[in-house]
Amino acid sequence: MKFFRVIPLVIATAIGAPTAHAATLSDLIAGGTLTQGDVVFDNFSFMDFFDSVAPFAGDRPVAASEIEVTTGSAVGSVSLTFTIDPAISIAGQDAASGFRHIFEFFLDFRASVAAPSTRVFSTVTLGGGDLFATGGGVSEVIYDIDGVGGLNDLEIFEAPGFAPSSQSSDSFLVAGPSSLSLFGLIEGDTGSGDTAGLSTFTLTFDLEGQEPPAIPLPASVLLLVAGLGGLGIAGRRSRRT
Repeated sequence: MKFFRVIPLVIATAIGAPTAHAATLSDLIAGGTLTQGDVVFDNFSFMDFFDSVAPFAGDRPVAASEIEVTTGSAVGSVSLTFTIDPAISIAGQDAASGFRHIFEFFLDFRASVAAPSTRVFSTVTLGGGDLFATGGGVSEVIYDIDGVGGLNDLEIFEAPGFAPSSQSSDSFLVAGPSSLSLFGLIEGDTGSGDTAGLSTFTLTFDLEGQEPPAIPLPASVLLLVAGLGGLGIAGRRSRRT
């Protein structure tokens, strides 16, 4: 009987919820891609601005190797989550030192629907972040969608010293393209006594059109199930003899 209890578990594992895929940003900017269903994420680029172009004493540099990129899916949508480890946490120096602490980097990529799928993108949402800031500190994520909107199409931020002081989610209607290029700026700034930082944020892409067909159960899984069933029968026979 135990063998037959295993079989549903094997099948559920094989045809359960869509698998999330992950890679380090280092691998992706070297030419890697991520695929979730019929959507491909590629053309990743990254630049830690102050660290690469004009080093600044108060900068918290960020390396591509610190960022993991993970895909996910739900009915009618796919998502891309960026996780920074160790998380960014900066604090402004005392007024006597005159230093501010900052972080600023660019993170771009492309999202495309792969043929033969005919689905198209309808809405892009930026959210799911854990941004924080205190005092006059600012932490924000901004994405421009090339060829669709203007500057700052998507923006989330924490800025308690300003009005409005925060925005945790932002959506933009793109209505119909099969490929999108996204250009991101992630930055933070602190003065004396302020803090700011983040460790994750997510972009979700809603799609319209026919969902791609489910992936058939692999033949290897079917063989494994058959083998487990055979073992169960053999086990019962051995107990009867």
